[in-house]
Amino acid sequence: MMGVESRECTVAIGRPLGEEITVSVLESSLNCSTGEVVLFAGRMMWRTGCRKLPLSLINSRTNTLIVKQRVLLPGNGVILHYNSRTATKKYFQDCDKQLFGPQGEIVNPVQLPDQRQGGVCRTFINVAPRHRIAIRALYIGLGRESNQTHFNYILVRDVSTMKTMVFQGKQQFFWQSTGSQAEIEFHENVKDDQNHFWAEYYAIDPK
Repeated sequence: MMGVESRECTVAIGRPLGEEITVSVLESSLNCSTGEVVLFAGRMMWRTGCRKLPLSLINSRTNTLIVKQRVLLPGNGVILHYNSRTATKKYFQDCDKQLFGPQGEIVNPVQLPDQRQGGVCRTFINVAPRHRIAIRALYIGLGRESNQTHFNYILVRDVSTMKTMVFQGKQQFFWQSTGSQAEIEFHENVKDDQNHFWAEYYAIDPK
């Protein structure tokens, strides 16, 4: 990330669920006194630095990591080396899914009663840095629970702002993120095979 023309440069690293990313700083020419800095951000970590970066080791703790660099002087920057390994701690449910790329489909997980696990299932969506995510619901069939006291629902979270929206019943929707990451949580009862959710997502240009 040296010699880039833009003052701000962002790199996104993604691996399959079940892995974690480690990054080592091989070289740094950042000028800390002018405010140059590098940021490492993941779902479970946030770290900034400038001084004493070489030989630093950063662990994402999950399968995705964003590295954002801000430089003011031409030619300055960092050189990084990253790799991935099996995660030391399990940070996801077996029914969670990870989606990468500029577009794709989202469907609710289905588990039979004898396979049912407690908790919610999540779908993680990551697109290229500086892009946003648009989600268009194509079909929603989330009925009531048998006791008629609660609705089945899904929750869509904008990771950059941590704002969430809840959708239930047959409420079709069109949703946009402010950043390149989004999460969808499926309420436990949505995993029943009589509930259905189908949507598409695609990357859109920043505002």
